[in-house]
Amino acid sequence: MFVTVVAVLCHLSAGSCVEEIVTDSNMTPEITFQECAKGAQGPLAKWFGEHPIYHANWRLDRYKCVPGHYEIRSRA
Repeated sequence: MFVTVVAVLCHLSAGSCVEEIVTDSNMTPEITFQECAKGAQGPLAKWFGEHPIYHANWRLDRYKCVPGHYEIRSRA
């Protein structure tokens, strides 16, 4: 099953939240829905390391595992 890992990040001072696609089955073939549901800490840590814009004033509110392709609803 194709899966997309989506991070929901919230700005500490503005209180607004955005979604960002962390990875999907095309970018990370070994990720499955079951693996994502158990915990996507590895892909999340890698993604955070590659996106320094979110290091200050942002927090990870949650992540979600979405079956199939996912379209982002809002961006920073």
